[in-house]
Amino acid sequence: MIRRPPRSTLSSSSAASDVYKRQMPKNLTTSMEDRTVGVLARNDDTAMPGFTLVSQAVETYLIDEDGGVMHQWTAERNVFCAYLLPNGNLLRDGSENQLAVAFRAGGAAGYLEEVTWDNELVWSFAALPFDKYLTHHDLEPLPNGNVLVLCWERKSKAEALAAGRRPELIPDGEIWDQVVMELQPDGAGGADVVWEWRLWDHLVQDYDDAMLNFGQVSKHPELFDINYCPPGGKVACRNQDVLSAVPTFASGNSGLAVFGKDGKEGKTGEKDWLHCNSISYNPDRELIVLSLNVPSEFIVIERTKTAREASLHEGGRYGRGGDILFRGGNPQTHRAGARKEQWLFNQHCVHFIPPECPGAGRLLVFNNGRAPDRHWSSIEEHEFPEDLPIGFGKSPPTAVWTHGPRAGRAGSFYCTHSSGCQRLPNGNTLITYGPQGILVEVDPEGQEAWRFVSPCLSFNGAQALVRQGGERPSHCKFGLFRSMKYSRDYSGFEGKELLVPKRQ
Repeated sequence: MIRRPPRSTLSSSSAASDVYKRQMPKNLTTSMEDRTVGVLARNDDTAMPGFTLVSQAVETYLIDEDGGVMHQWTAERNVFCAYLLPNGNLLRDGSENQLAVAFRAGGAAGYLEEVTWDNELVWSFAALPFDKYLTHHDLEPLPNGNVLVLCWERKSKAEALAAGRRPELIPDGEIWDQVVMELQPDGAGGADVVWEWRLWDHLVQDYDDAMLNFGQVSKHPELFDINYCPPGGKVACRNQDVLSAVPTFASGNSGLAVFGKDGKEGKTGEKDWLHCNSISYNPDRELIVLSLNVPSEFIVIERTKTAREASLHEGGRYGRGGDILFRGGNPQTHRAGARKEQWLFNQHCVHFIPPECPGAGRLLVFNNGRAPDRHWSSIEEHEFPEDLPIGFGKSPPTAVWTHGPRAGRAGSFYCTHSSGCQRLPNGNTLITYGPQGILVEVDPEGQEAWRFVSPCLSFNGAQALVRQGGERPSHCKFGLFRSMKYSRDYSGFEGKELLVPKRQ
């Protein structure tokens, strides 16, 4: 694999970004009850004072409690996710759809970079060549300044067959392996890969007994079954009705959103068979958690000392090398339970709650749900076992906090895809309703403390902003992948100049 930082020309400001700033809805001049976009509700007694990162297209905005733009970064590529680092720099990804045509899938990126507060490039990275590798979905800044990143690696049909994949489960003629890379900035504008983990090294199958990874799936929960491919793939996992000739009321006539209603058809065993969509690291325990969207499962692995240990089944702090130490969400993946015992449904944003927040060390997850039988979303906080590995039962870890009632009840919400959640230092939780482009902050009792309706829209590749007082057009997209909120005393703001939204 050849890796080098691609060329990038960035400027700290531009006429285009100034136009965006002038066009942002001026909440400070509009009474709360007359607003149609921006911050529509706020309770200063319960909401955490702070600033929120919102990324749409090439723009990343830092907004205050009233939705005013306090700072802004403009990229050369569409930004999927962004994080404000403790030094005030911005870590963001970037879409390379024009170059990476082999990886046309949701969450595809290809490029990541760190820029200063003034949008000047510090370093960048791309896994090359783009017809073999592509970074995607999420990044995880580490305490030592390194970055964990998700990366797809194409595997040919021959490689898949050699790993024990059933021939009928390769409808695209290839499948994508999930790779985790740790990047270390090299001080010269690029970054080096200093550690790697591949799911391909930790597979099991009971189809071809001539292969080295042949075994009884149910007896090897520390490995992933290469032939676990839910019928209908990603589309059917989100909307079971695509498998039925007669749609249910919920998917067909209720008016509730469903995935695949536009005629999309799923493929069992499609190349993007895992669709890993988030990564998180626990530095105290040296653990990484990955969210596997199509299997509706998370897996926990060790960040071993070396890449070689990560490829093995022994060694490391927990004695299991890079094998799965803990998993949850869907016992069907390793034949430990039945369909009715599944408790995650196309989840996103599985992550360890950070040390500075209540619930530190537990897992927080956005459980998206699916149509028609789990037609609502929820945010769930789960206990995480103290001892690893502990075995792999059917039951989920103990849920200590949930938010999101069942469909049909007051306060219910449903996000077909994307979406995120973040525990805040004051105990509140920031929730991203991804497809709807809405941010909500709730307190520990589940009461809403703050609500932001994004004015940023896209339509056929064009981006614009809805003016205050105007309605969001129903035929446009307002989706957000995940937003992050930072307290006003966060170190990244020290010594930084923030804009002051003008009153008119």
